[in-house]
Amino acid sequence: MFDIDWNKYRLVDLSVKISPPGDPERPFEVKPGRLADDALKYDITNTHTHVGTHVESPRHFYMEGKGCEDYPLQQYMGRAVLLDVPDADGCPRIEPSVLDEKVGSLLQPADILLLRNSDPRREQLSRDDYPLITVQAARWMADKAIKMLGFDVHFRLGADVSEGRQIHDILLSRNILLIEVLDLAGLVRQQFYYIGLPINFVGLDSAWCRAVAIEDK
Repeated sequence: MFDIDWNKYRLVDLSVKISPPGDPERPFEVKPGRLADDALKYDITNTHTHVGTHVESPRHFYMEGKGCEDYPLQQYMGRAVLLDVPDADGCPRIEPSVLDEKVGSLLQPADILLLRNSDPRREQLSRDDYPLITVQAARWMADKAIKMLGFDVHFRLGADVSEGRQIHDILLSRNILLIEVLDLAGLVRQQFYYIGLPINFVGLDSAWCRAVAIEDK
């Protein structure tokens, strides 16, 4: 029987905990109710597909594009590589030169690339001071044929809305899915196995997921 020796590996939760209500960044309305057999249930309303840790599919930008349910489960798991930015001042722009230096020799086709801002001041920084993922970096990732890009909330995807849309287009048009709103603080290794299965909901542009990493101890 297949098994994992947890004496050799550790499981790291990469998902942001959602604590409704009252958080304007994670809108939810949660109301208790009862099922037909009088068991408890909750009605969840006033939310959307980009709350909490989620995967974005091409349908996020293209109405006729693929949704998360259209990809095989293998798309959402695999070997992952971490790019760590310990000092936002020292790495304000994620350019191809930065990617080459930090992860270029590690990334293989169909890998998953995760970006972490571990600057101890990150909670005090304004969004304008977050490291910036450039259009050129997105092209570099597409050329490397990664299958997913993920990052925590302390990054900017482009300098403005136009660049953000361009980066989405470069990646999603190549079936490189995005994992957003990750909590990567618990990662210790630069290479690990990632699993983040989205809910099997038909027709959405994006889907919530529970993301985890399996690391060597």
